[in-house]
Amino acid sequence: MSFCLCCQSKEDTIKEEWKHLSFVRPDGSALEPKFWSEKKSVLYFGFSHCPDMCPLALTNFGRASLILGEKSNRFRFIFVTLDPERDSPSTLKNYIQNFPGKNLTALSPNAESLIKLTDLFGIVREKVGTGNNYRIDHSNFIYVLDEELNTLTNFPGGVSANALAIKLRELAEL
Repeated sequence: MSFCLCCQSKEDTIKEEWKHLSFVRPDGSALEPKFWSEKKSVLYFGFSHCPDMCPLALTNFGRASLILGEKSNRFRFIFVTLDPERDSPSTLKNYIQNFPGKNLTALSPNAESLIKLTDLFGIVREKVGTGNNYRIDHSNFIYVLDEELNTLTNFPGGVSANALAIKLRELAEL
């Protein structure tokens, strides 16, 4: 019988790394670690200058939260920017106001945290173009984490609000 004392599951790695991530809220304040343990998190990684995938995902976040009604209070819908260079906290604050729902927040990781996040979630992120007109090509997934940062499920970014709400309704009971 052999034991691997140094091996960690992906979930354990995410939980450990998460303790060292740094995020800024839309009001410019630093995010407290307890934020993650208060509610389940529905995460989407994107950027505010995105022409299509990100607005669709965030619109469906908002619609799903409206469909859920009171049960939406068990979740935080979170947009994490992959472009902190352009997505300042104030830019993100204005950006998320364009979407339905009441519990959408946006977070901006620092450069080191962004690298760790893309590694932890296997996010593809590539800056394409130069100057102010560049875009960020990126993975398009929604992740649902519980209050202990376990991944409960994930969806393709284009999932409908109805499909998202149906699954979240199930997860709200956990």
